[in-house]
Amino acid sequence: MTALFDNLQSVSASQVYKSSFATLTSSPALVQPVKCPIEVCFSDEKQTQLAYFLRILKQASQQSRWIMFIGDEAMLDKNLLQSAGVDLNKVLLLKNKKGLSDQALMEKALHTGNCSAVIATGDVEDFECAGIRHAAEAGSSYAFVINRHSKSKVTIH
Repeated sequence: MTALFDNLQSVSASQVYKSSFATLTSSPALVQPVKCPIEVCFSDEKQTQLAYFLRILKQASQQSRWIMFIGDEAMLDKNLLQSAGVDLNKVLLLKNKKGLSDQALMEKALHTGNCSAVIATGDVEDFECAGIRHAAEAGSSYAFVINRHSKSKVTIH
């Protein structure tokens, strides 16, 4: 199913969820991460993106790998993650970037295969590169980019 996204530069969290998880009824090991960056927007008009994003992270946390947030800006509220069913024991926050760009850190984290998902903030177009695509494929990991620029107010129902 995720082969549909192979030729795209980026996709939304809702597109990934609908194609990958909606038809799955069993093991998270069957999930095949997409190769391109997944954009997540948290605006009032796109609050469903947050719900889909959290559902994907819940599935990712069921794997025996980490969920890595790159920088404080990318980190979501722990109570929100926990209420969505994300295993907080598998969540890492990378604060010390050692002068590397978020793109370089994402590529490195994806490529190791130790993370089921790597989350950064910024413009998804900055992450649409061959290096990140190859790293996501090699590590069988999700690459999420949270677009905070379109963020207005997130209301949890």
